[in-house]
Amino acid sequence: MLKSTQPSRLIVETRKRVDIVVGMPHHAPAGTPCLPCAEHSDSDENTGFVGRHLADRLECCSIIACNFTIDANKHRHSVYTQQIEKWRPRILVEIHGHGKVRSKFDVEISCGSADFSAYSEALAAAIDRQRLEDADLADVSVCGRFADIYFKATKTLTITDPRWLAYHIELSPRLRKPSGGQTGKPTELAYRFCDCLAAALNEKHG
Repeated sequence: MLKSTQPSRLIVETRKRVDIVVGMPHHAPAGTPCLPCAEHSDSDENTGFVGRHLADRLECCSIIACNFTIDANKHRHSVYTQQIEKWRPRILVEIHGHGKVRSKFDVEISCGSADFSAYSEALAAAIDRQRLEDADLADVSVCGRFADIYFKATKTLTITDPRWLAYHIELSPRLRKPSGGQTGKPTELAYRFCDCLAAALNEKHG
């Protein structure tokens, strides 16, 4: 289903942990850079693959909005948002993708407000501790300082909702897309980074 460019569908998986939810509101397969959505035309290519891998590692619930015609995480009554509300998580982790054009970092982390920068910075530091044990991830740049990132998610309903602590995580193409190709699954490096992210989240919220 994650490889399909159509139709729009919601993939919901309930796992052992319901206190953490991993969400991908803008998934489309690699090679499909645009969503059929006027509000949010850019897709987050392959985020469904890496986010689902992350949820497997955390043994937590996951939700993927595939090829959606609406901006799923910015509407209170979208099926994406409503499902998250039903789970009533303590932690929401949303995986997004950027093109490494407007951001100078491979990974940006925001909790939606400067007031919560301490949380995003702490997660970034935990990721750094994990990734430095893998030589191939040594040059991956991670930033959680609100003042330094581009994708702040200040107007994203699912991120700013006070009922849970949310992490808005933006990944560059190298951590989502196949190397040297326009289509296909993420590289092994992308999945290994997700393992580091899972370990960091368990360290902070396990």
